[in-house]
Amino acid sequence: MVKETSALSEPPPRARMLQLIWGEFVAQATCVIARLGVADVLAEGPQQVEEIAQRVGAHGSTLYRVLRVLGDAGVVTELEDRHFGLTPLGAVLRSDVPGSLRGVMTMLGMPFHRHPWTDLYTTVTTGEAAFDRVHGAAKFDYLAEHPEDAAVYESAMTSLSSSDTVSIVAAYDFTRLGTIMDVGGGHGGLLTAILSANPHLHGVLFDQPAVVAGTAEELSRAGVGDRCTVVGGDFFESVPEGSDAYLLSDVIHDWDDEHAVEILSSCRAAMADTGCVLIAEMVLPEGAAPSTAKLMDVEVMVMSSGGRNRTEAQFRVLLDQAGLRLTRIVPSSGPVSLVEAVAGD
Repeated sequence: MVKETSALSEPPPRARMLQLIWGEFVAQATCVIARLGVADVLAEGPQQVEEIAQRVGAHGSTLYRVLRVLGDAGVVTELEDRHFGLTPLGAVLRSDVPGSLRGVMTMLGMPFHRHPWTDLYTTVTTGEAAFDRVHGAAKFDYLAEHPEDAAVYESAMTSLSSSDTVSIVAAYDFTRLGTIMDVGGGHGGLLTAILSANPHLHGVLFDQPAVVAGTAEELSRAGVGDRCTVVGGDFFESVPEGSDAYLLSDVIHDWDDEHAVEILSSCRAAMADTGCVLIAEMVLPEGAAPSTAKLMDVEVMVMSSGGRNRTEAQFRVLLDQAGLRLTRIVPSSGPVSLVEAVAGD
C-alpha cells in the first residue's frame, strides 16, 4: 500500500536547509532584475528576452539564464521561444505600483549593503558593526560621501515605508491632533499619507537639509503642500517647537541607547507638556514568539553601530531617560507598531 503524504507536510531537514541555502541565490537574482527595471518592461506584456535585455541594458543570454531561475521561483513566467511574462509576485517590483519593493530589492543587492552582510561572522564574534568595519565609516557618514549609494538607500527606505504607511495611518487616531512633525521624515511619504487622510491636520517635515531639498515641490504635487512646512536641521542639536505630536518612523532603531536618548530628548525639549512622541517601529516580542522584528534587528546590527530593535521594556527605559513616559503601544495590521509617549512625571 502506498503511504499518502500531505502536500503541506514539512520537507526533511536536509531538504529544508538546502531551500534556505539556494534561497540566497534566488534573492540575489531578484535584486538584479529589480535594479535593471525588468518588471517595468514586462508590465507592458510578455516579451522576448533579447528585447528585454536591450531595453534594460543587459546581456541577452545571461539575462535569460537568470530569468529562467526566477521563472521557477514564480517571480516571472517562462513562455515559449524565450519569452517571459510578469507574475503577480514579480509585479511588486514595478516602480509604479503602490507598495513597490523595487527600491529595497535594489539596495539589498548593491555592494555597499551586501558586503557588510558577508562579514556577519566577524560581527557575531566581535560585536562590532560590519558596515563600519567594511566601509571604514559609519553608515550615515558613508552615505554623505557616496551620493549614488545614498540615492539607492533613500529609495529603499521609501520603498519599505510605503509598505507600512497604510497600516500606520489606519492604526492611529490622528484626528485629535492639530499639528504633527515627522522627525527624520525623509521625502515625506508617510507624512503625506497622514495629511491626506486627515484634512484638518497640519504637518512639519524635518530632516537634514540635503534630504529635504526639493520636497516642498513633492508635497505640493501630492496636494498637501499648503498644509505642510519643510524644515532642515539636525535632530541631535534641536527640533522645532510647536507641534502636538513628534513622529519618529524607523529612526530610533538606527542608534545606540545614548544617541537614541539624545534624539528623544530633543523632541521632549520641543514638545509642550500636552504633546506626545510617536515612535513607528517594529517592537521585539519578549520571549520566543516568532517576529519579523528579530530579522530586522540583525539588519540594523549589521548596518549601524549600536543600532537595534527594542522590546517594550527597552523602549520604556529610553523614554524615561529622555523625560518621557510610555503610555501605550498601538499595533497595526503590518509589522510596525506605534509607541506612544507623553511628558514624564
